[in-house]
Amino acid sequence: MRTRPGSSCVWTACVVLLLAGVVAVSLLVGRVAGADMSFALALPNVVIPPVQGKTGSFDIMEVDQAAHRLYVADRTDTGVDVFDVSSPAARYLKTIPAGTGTNGVSVAKNVNKLFVTTNDSRVLIVDVNPPSPHYDTVIASLSTGGKKRTDELDYDPRDRKMYVANSDDGIVTAIDAVGNRIIKRFLNLGDGLEQPRYDAGNGMMYLTSSDQNAVFQFDPARDVLVKKFDVGAACNPNGLGINPKTNQALLGCSNKKTPMAALWDLNAGKVIQTFTQVGAGDMMLYSPQADLFFFAASNYPPAPVMGVFTATGVHWVANIPTLRGAHAVAFDETNHVLYTINQAPNQAGLIAFWLQSIPR
Repeated sequence: MRTRPGSSCVWTACVVLLLAGVVAVSLLVGRVAGADMSFALALPNVVIPPVQGKTGSFDIMEVDQAAHRLYVADRTDTGVDVFDVSSPAARYLKTIPAGTGTNGVSVAKNVNKLFVTTNDSRVLIVDVNPPSPHYDTVIASLSTGGKKRTDELDYDPRDRKMYVANSDDGIVTAIDAVGNRIIKRFLNLGDGLEQPRYDAGNGMMYLTSSDQNAVFQFDPARDVLVKKFDVGAACNPNGLGINPKTNQALLGCSNKKTPMAALWDLNAGKVIQTFTQVGAGDMMLYSPQADLFFFAASNYPPAPVMGVFTATGVHWVANIPTLRGAHAVAFDETNHVLYTINQAPNQAGLIAFWLQSIPR
C-alpha cells in the first residue's frame, strides 16, 4: 500500500473510510434543503474511547493548524479531548483532565498555551509546548468571579490577550496570556453573551449576544469597551466569523422563527445582507486558508446542517447534513477536513467531512 506525500494516512485505507462515510450520510441528503455533497465526503464517526457508546455533551472545538491537533471541550469526561489530525483520519490521543465540565477551548499559539473554560466559572491554562516538562498539563487556574460557567473565548495574538465570556453572568474577562493573570473584567454586559472573535484586520475584539441581538466591540490594546451595536435584523446572533481581509463578519443567527445568517460590515457596524438558506445555529468559523465560512446550524428547522459560505464576495454555497446537537465546528486546513460534534444518543464522538474541493 502507498501513502500520500506529506501524509501519514495510508491512502487506500483513507479511501475505504471515505466510501463508508458516503453510504452513512447519503440517507440524510434527500431530506435537507439545499443539501450538497458534491464537494464534501463524509468520513466515519471519530471515536472517543472514554465516552464511546455514551451520549456525549460537547461544546467548542478548535484545530491547532501548525501542531495538527484538534481540541474538543468534553463535559462527558470532564476534560479536553485531544486528537491527532495530521492525516484525514483523526486519531484520539488523550483527554486532558479538568475536574469539571468544559465549554470552550482556544489556542494561544505564540505563547504555547491552550485556554479552557469550565462550568465553575474558571479559565484553565494548559501548557502545549512539546519540549516542556509540563506538556499537556494545567499550569494555571483563574477564577473570573462569576456564579455560572465561563463559555466561549478568543485570542488576540498581537496583544497576547485572551477574551473570555461568562455567557450567563454578563462578564467578559481579559487575560494576560504571558503572565497568566486577569487584567480586566467587564461587568454587567447583559445576558446571552456568546462568541468572541478577534479581527486581525483592525485589532478589535468582537462579541455576539443572542439575547440582546447585539454585537459588542472591544479594543484589547487598551482593554476598553468601544461600542455596543444593535443588529437590527431578527438574528439573535450566536456565532461570529470574521474575514480580516474584507473586515466583514458573518453572524450565525439563532432565531428559529426567521432562520438566517447575516453579513455584518465591521466598518459600518451594520447588517448589509442576509441569507435565508440556513439559520438557527450556533458556532461560526472563518477559515483563511479555504476563504470559507462554516455555520453549525444544528437547529435549522428542516434538518440540522453545516452551512458553507464563500468569504470574499460572500454567498451561500451549500448545506451539509449533520445531526441535532452538532453546534460546533472546526476545520483542518492541511487535510481539508471539517469537524463537528456527535451528541446523538449513545453515539458520542465526532462527525467529519473531507472537502475534496474548495468551493468558490
